[in-house]
Amino acid sequence: MNKVIKEKLNLIISIFIILQPILDLITGISLNVFNLNITFGIIVRMLFLIFIMYTTVFIYKKKKSLIYYLCFIIYTILYLVGNLLYKDINIFSEIQGLLRVFYFPILLISLYELKDEIRISKMTLLSTLLLYIFCIFIPIIFKVGFKTYQITKVGTLGFYNSANEISGIISLLTPIMFIFLQKKNKLFLKGILLLIYLIVILTVGTKTPLLSLCITLGATFAYYAFNWLKNKKYKPIIYSFTLIVIGMSSLLLILPKTNFYKNIEVHLDYLKVDNILDIFTEYELVDHFIFSQRLTFLENKHEIYKDSSLYQKLFGIGYINNSKTTKMIEIDYFDIYYSHGIIGFIIFFTIYIYVLQKVFKEKEKLTYERIMYLISLLLIIILSFFTGHIITAPSVSVLAIILILSLIKRNKRDLLFASVNFEVGGIETSLINLLNQIDYDKYNVTVVLEEKKGILLPRVNKKVRLEEVKVSAHRNIVIRKVTNLTRKLIFTIFNYNNYDCGCCYATYSLSSNKLARISSENTVFYIHSNYKYIYDKKEELLKFFDDRNIKEFRKIIFVANEARTDFLKFYKDLKPKCEVFANFIDVDMVLEKGQVKIDALKPKNKKLLVFVGRLDDHAKKLSRAINLIKEIDSLALWIVGDGPDRKLYEDLVEKYKLKSQVTFFGMKENPYPYMKQADYIILTSDYEGFPLIYLEAITLNKEIITTIDVSDSQLNIGKDYAYIVSKDEKKMVNEVKKILKDKGKMKKIDFKKIQQEKITRLEKIFNEVI
Repeated sequence: MNKVIKEKLNLIISIFIILQPILDLITGISLNVFNLNITFGIIVRMLFLIFIMYTTVFIYKKKKSLIYYLCFIIYTILYLVGNLLYKDINIFSEIQGLLRVFYFPILLISLYELKDEIRISKMTLLSTLLLYIFCIFIPIIFKVGFKTYQITKVGTLGFYNSANEISGIISLLTPIMFIFLQKKNKLFLKGILLLIYLIVILTVGTKTPLLSLCITLGATFAYYAFNWLKNKKYKPIIYSFTLIVIGMSSLLLILPKTNFYKNIEVHLDYLKVDNILDIFTEYELVDHFIFSQRLTFLENKHEIYKDSSLYQKLFGIGYINNSKTTKMIEIDYFDIYYSHGIIGFIIFFTIYIYVLQKVFKEKEKLTYERIMYLISLLLIIILSFFTGHIITAPSVSVLAIILILSLIKRNKRDLLFASVNFEVGGIETSLINLLNQIDYDKYNVTVVLEEKKGILLPRVNKKVRLEEVKVSAHRNIVIRKVTNLTRKLIFTIFNYNNYDCGCCYATYSLSSNKLARISSENTVFYIHSNYKYIYDKKEELLKFFDDRNIKEFRKIIFVANEARTDFLKFYKDLKPKCEVFANFIDVDMVLEKGQVKIDALKPKNKKLLVFVGRLDDHAKKLSRAINLIKEIDSLALWIVGDGPDRKLYEDLVEKYKLKSQVTFFGMKENPYPYMKQADYIILTSDYEGFPLIYLEAITLNKEIITTIDVSDSQLNIGKDYAYIVSKDEKKMVNEVKKILKDKGKMKKIDFKKIQQEKITRLEKIFNEVI
């Protein structure tokens, strides 16, 4: 169970966040239709809090949070004792109030301790906002739902219950919406979204969302205006300012017809004020119109607090006074202070301030995205004072915590690699070797597969999180497309731009390509082969890479120089993006597994050639190696692997009567004992990327006979380790005969040093700030 929680923690938290609109919907119906005092929403949120506390302490062993939990337990006992001693109380109401308020700091310290293990996508937050908006917009269309205000004022809240809480949530998430709105694609959809958003916030009738919109819009204009001025671009400032003026003017024309405006009129009529500016002339008018009498509630609460005992001043006067529920001030800071006293206030804000100072210590680049998150933080602080129900309401505080923690840099960066599966193959093995080189004290690594299967799966580093996004192969094209689209949509909601680097490792996989680009703006595309040889026609090669949106990737990594050189003949403009990284190898594993005993024995009086790989004659041309055996009696060939052309090769062996010299072993998870017995490792391909078999052969101190030279600055294959032979079969035979008389050419190499240099270079790509 603990292992599953570790693997799925981020998903569990993300699902919980996106369920918030549904929980609040159920709460609204429970309170207004069924008159239930205990709601489903508060039960689920409390269970989630217990789950996170358990995960923090018992799964991730974060002991620091235990100190805070203990302080809270001691305070709870003293708080309840004080209420029992000095009041005739409803203990249930006091506990309920206590848990609602302290939900925020307890969850905050718990998730702060887990910050390196979780990453909540801004798409998850946007989806949450959209659910709230549409759950209000749809009842507006059908003219159903609950009223925002019970008397006098107008407004509709859909089937939600608390106008303050729902308005607070919409307000805090407004800057997240603007992160998506400022992007230049899908303008029509964004226009529709903005229109629905405006209809909702103006129909609800509260002031808070409109205030949030104005602050967010102002910050957006200031950010872009500053950058335009810095770059001496004055026209965009004029255009943007003009657009804002037109937008605000249009809004002012529409405003008189909205519930928001009607409520202002009702309020002014009630106060008998003709000019809105007159409200600033008297304290009572300011209190009533601006603060909705919160200053009066504050004075009343202060009087009760002043008359309380010293014990109550220290531990709080609670929520019940003279057998009646005390009216909340609806200014969070004062509500916490009076209800929970000096000690409770200190316990609450110790954690809050501790986390906030971590936010302000960050010296991150002020990108537009970060500024929007900072605006959300500003709104948390401001709205807690002016409207309340932000850090004292679990429904709002859950989202406030996620927004705050999103501003804190995690100690580890998050990497995503997308591939197909872990069946035996060069790409799969090279990915495993790369994963073994990564420093897991610096990085959290997720590998997303089309199929979570493969004979190599047990070899994947245990610190890697494995996930699966299946690709449907249903016969019905409609079902197939809908299924795949749904899976991509779910992945997008929970993972959009949520990683520091997203890497498409399987060159050919369209699904892996898409997932990598969804997961991060810092994207890497691996090319494992020379596609000039795969596609005869230029148009086919261009279509292959264009279909994979090659130009959208920030880095393109080749495993061999030749592949990069030939690629740039077709994509010259992508040269700055292209780098070469030869594949990694797990030296210790190869040496260890090479010692395993096998039944097969090397043929006597013959030089043994060993081929390891996929039996595919289009690329591997193993028929050339079989021809060598036919022409040179002193050779034997072991074939380790499987593939579509195995039957073709078996027929050739049968035809040339070579069964005594050629042996098929099929696919082997551990091919190294077979390689260990070889005199030469042979590769007779038409094309390759950087064959991993080269590195494995060098590690096992085996010379190589090959048609492919992929030398680079660190490894001169042809000079130091391999004999490069012709692809022409007749020439190859003569060249191999000469090789058999040669004394050998193996050179010592420090693979570990080379690989450390490579991983250091790769880390620079992983860490690139967008």
